[in-house]
Amino acid sequence: MKKIVKYGVLLVAAALTLSSCNCFKKMAKNQDQISVSANPELLTLVGGEIVTDVTVVFPARYFNPKAIVRVTPMLVFAGGAIEGTPKYFQGERVKDNYTVISKASGGVFTQRIAFPWDPRARQSTLELKVEGKCKDGDYVLGGVVTVAEGVNTLQQDLAYADAMTLMADDFKRITHETGSVNIMYQVNSSNVRAGELSKAQTKLFEDFIRENENRDRVTLGNIQARGYASPEGPEGFNDELSRRRSQSGRTAIEKQLRGANVNYDVASYGEDWEGFKELVEASNMRDKAMIIQVLNMYSSAAQRDIEIRNMSAVFEELKQNILPELRRTQMLATTDIQGKTDAELIAAANGNIASLNVEETLFAATLFSADADKARIYRSAADRFNDARAWNNLAIALASQNDWAGAESALARATQVSSNPAMVNNLALVAMAQGKTAEAERYLPTASTQAKALAEVTKGNYAAASRGLEGYNKAVADVLGGNLSAAKNALVGDNSAAADYLRGVISAREGDNAAAASSVRAAIAKEPALRAKALADVNLKSIASQL
Repeated sequence: MKKIVKYGVLLVAAALTLSSCNCFKKMAKNQDQISVSANPELLTLVGGEIVTDVTVVFPARYFNPKAIVRVTPMLVFAGGAIEGTPKYFQGERVKDNYTVISKASGGVFTQRIAFPWDPRARQSTLELKVEGKCKDGDYVLGGVVTVAEGVNTLQQDLAYADAMTLMADDFKRITHETGSVNIMYQVNSSNVRAGELSKAQTKLFEDFIRENENRDRVTLGNIQARGYASPEGPEGFNDELSRRRSQSGRTAIEKQLRGANVNYDVASYGEDWEGFKELVEASNMRDKAMIIQVLNMYSSAAQRDIEIRNMSAVFEELKQNILPELRRTQMLATTDIQGKTDAELIAAANGNIASLNVEETLFAATLFSADADKARIYRSAADRFNDARAWNNLAIALASQNDWAGAESALARATQVSSNPAMVNNLALVAMAQGKTAEAERYLPTASTQAKALAEVTKGNYAAASRGLEGYNKAVADVLGGNLSAAKNALVGDNSAAADYLRGVISAREGDNAAAASSVRAAIAKEPALRAKALADVNLKSIASQL
């Protein structure tokens, strides 16, 4: 609803002050018909400015054709005032370039009034200083009228941190390690040569098994023996050959691991056409495209063998460089390593945090609900590992505590380490939260839908903002846009102090002071610091005495 202010007091003063100026005498006769309206009726913080639209209505047969009126908006608060740009009106006989007001029909004029945000203006009044003169005379103060009281700073309650993007850790409750070795055979043979067990790779495989068979938090799986044959000769013969190789490979490794507490799985896979294709593709063979073509054209192992053998020069190269690598038994062992439990991670984070690696530290932070704890843990990860994810997530934890300067600094450190879309999104939000609109615009093109919607709030485009938001932030946008029903729906299920406070604002807007006081008191019970905010909030002026 628009706020209407009559000019009675103003024009009484004007009539007295300007009584010597004949052009104002007749204007005073219809003084009670002049009105001023402010829409919204509360000054509103939009972006970095305090704005409202002020409409002045001059009645018919009021404005003297020879008069000039200067109206200057002023934002007045304890300790200071900000003076806006004056607006001039002139009668029809004045030869100047101001807005002309007809004597016969009067006139209506609407002006967007904007002041730069000043924290002192939270409790302030919008006043219009009216001065007038006749033609070439000097301006004389006619009076000052109050148009609106207080600034609606609900925009500052947007939860920018809620729209920031956390970068994920790579902590795994169970990780896997694998050890393997290939036991190689001569053509058509399944006998393990003595030299195979003395190879460095075989020794490394033995070390892997012995280190993990009784290791704390480690479960060693069965050792798998997978026998293969090169794809040459009869398919049935190769199937049997691969079976014998898997058995002999298992027997050889079992002797090598005498005394180890392990189990074995034995399987044979016959002719290794897949391995053959991989080795050919990775080779520098001149005719490898032709070989791959044969493999793709024929599914029959026998036909493939015939076609490849027909390429005599190619087959000789295959015999030398490819086929020997396929005559093998692959020995494979996998371990499951159990990571720290949540309880262990929490204890370490509260005690010996340096004992945690980077992934454990990043995950540990997610186990805490207090933003101060999250910030402490992320800072430890950032300082110890200079990890971009840690700096980014630290920024979010700091932003959640309204430490926007700290959040900005942490994001700067993150971008020095690496580049990530999450950081760009968060930079936009941190800039918005600090009123740095131009800086935020640089990051918005690649920012999230939520970040872009929050930017619409700072531009006063509340309906557009609401469509891109959800939950609490959507409710703020809806309240600013006057859609109180939608705002209440957006808050369903949110029992936070901020949500209770906003419910109080909504009830106050609806004129239900009892419900407003109840909601705000509930918010204060959860966060006592909100009482001081509520007492200074122009939206809750009607219930201040009940808090």
